[in-house]
Amino acid sequence: MKKIKEFILSPYCISALFALKMMIYYALIDVNRMELILILISMVVWGIIFMFFGRCGLKRKRGIFLTVYSLLSLLMFSDTMYYNYYNQTVSVRQLWQAKAVTAVPASFIATLIPASFLLFVDIPFVYNYFKKYSKKFNNMKPVYHTELKLAFYLVTTIILTMIANPFSSAAIARVNSMEFFTSHVGDIYETITDNLAKSEMDEEEILEVVEDIVQEPIIPKYYQRGKGKNLVVIQLEAFQDFVINSSYNGQEITPNLNKLIENDTIYFNQYYSNTGKGNTADAEFSSLNSLYPIINGEIYRLYEDNTFHGLPWLMREEGYRVFAVHGYKGDFWNREAAYPYQGFEDYISMEDLNQDDIIGMGISDKSMFEQLVPLLSNEQTPFFSFVITLTNHHPFNLDEGHQSLELLEEDIDTKFGSYLQTVRYTDEAIGQFITDLKAAGLYDNTVIAFYGDHHGLNCGMEDVRESVSKFIGRIYDYDEMLNVPMLIHIPNSNIKETIQTTGGQIDFLPTIANIMGLTLDNKLILGQDLSNASQGFVAFTTYLFEGSFANNEVMFQISREKVFEESRAWRIGTNEEVDVLQYNEEYEKALLLKKTSKEILEQNLMYKLFNDVQE
Repeated sequence: MKKIKEFILSPYCISALFALKMMIYYALIDVNRMELILILISMVVWGIIFMFFGRCGLKRKRGIFLTVYSLLSLLMFSDTMYYNYYNQTVSVRQLWQAKAVTAVPASFIATLIPASFLLFVDIPFVYNYFKKYSKKFNNMKPVYHTELKLAFYLVTTIILTMIANPFSSAAIARVNSMEFFTSHVGDIYETITDNLAKSEMDEEEILEVVEDIVQEPIIPKYYQRGKGKNLVVIQLEAFQDFVINSSYNGQEITPNLNKLIENDTIYFNQYYSNTGKGNTADAEFSSLNSLYPIINGEIYRLYEDNTFHGLPWLMREEGYRVFAVHGYKGDFWNREAAYPYQGFEDYISMEDLNQDDIIGMGISDKSMFEQLVPLLSNEQTPFFSFVITLTNHHPFNLDEGHQSLELLEEDIDTKFGSYLQTVRYTDEAIGQFITDLKAAGLYDNTVIAFYGDHHGLNCGMEDVRESVSKFIGRIYDYDEMLNVPMLIHIPNSNIKETIQTTGGQIDFLPTIANIMGLTLDNKLILGQDLSNASQGFVAFTTYLFEGSFANNEVMFQISREKVFEESRAWRIGTNEEVDVLQYNEEYEKALLLKKTSKEILEQNLMYKLFNDVQE
């Protein structure tokens, strides 16, 4: 027992614990390159932190050390959880998300990885050794104090030089992007410099980028086919395209949406989610404004009171009554504060509706749609209603009484099986909504658009990837994960078309504007009308790092280290790998589009342009 205690309080045990901690961490964030080098660097930094507190003269340094060590361990834990969902580690710019995460505890718990808790196991052992070390250090000869101080300064200088990477070394950049300490210190550095830096693009440069995007035919197809009609846009929570027109165990997953596609509908089957870290909120922002979200956080918080001129404002200018409906709390994602600037005249949230049927985090889709129809019937003028569904939200909890799919034994109590059940429930709610619109006499004069906001099943989760791959008959990759459906249903139009041009939420505004006969008189539109475009393109913000994109044939994923030559590209729908070197121009285009969108937001350029027009 004495020898065990001596080993536990020995530097060998502490070194082993440091190494084990980092091995677990890097395994959980899928680092499989230079792992030994990263572990060694991390261990050196842990050693520096340990020595600094051990030799410093701070009062209550033991408590301070324990707090710092525990907080860093918590950050590692957060990284692993965040990576499990976003395929990226936490940024200081995501600290704002803590409130959003706690608002959906069931989703938070479902994202946890049990192995992540091993990152906390070493804390009591390290603290016990720290008490022994700090006492021992005080009894060392002064010469050792000096040597340790010099070693501390030298290693600290080396680490900071690596983060700065003055010679732009690709090898150092790889380390900085993956090593725990350098990546987070580098993130703080980038955040500070981004906030201090002035805008990099002038107005003329931005307008040139916008003009290069436009593909306008002489006579646009489907122009004004919905002009004068009411408009209902339904953003479908976590709806992915692979469920559309698919059957599971002999049952149609989305029979009502499938039925719509068969008549009076334009269906876009190569449509992608291009959300930022705001997920659902960013999906609606991008769709309504044809601008890209940013990596720093959700637009509704960062640019709450900017001037915008998106779909809500355009519809108001046409004499429409414009309002949004959602079955959750009004202040979630800062919607109540941001919506007036987006152009919404009213926001009907959970607090304004009858909370008679709660599923998961809010009012069920069936209840919400049932309450929506009387609201629409009471409108005296043409209306534009933006509706957000909720029941299909992760972790896809649905009581057995609401489940209508008969699952195979192997899919019961799995994420995949639960997801199919909630998708089916939302589809049933849509079917009833259409029936109620007809009964209320609203259907014939209403254009109804549907699109998914983001994925529900993460291809980075092994159990999910295995189940979905088996279902779709190929490896479940990002081209399928980020593919969401988009349908525009125009009753009595006799339109039936499936459009395969690649696009994303960035393209929704110009597409629906063409159908509704709206004039896009502002020059800050970064999407295109997919009904009339031949060359599709969409850039990504989250899940794939910036610079990643999809065109009509290929999805390109920039490497984790952001080294172009080490990226990957594959044919959409087949997983066939292709040479990445031929896509450098489109990679640069993706970066330019994201940069342009950010500059439009940072400079509040819409305000400036509208003031210039008025003058």
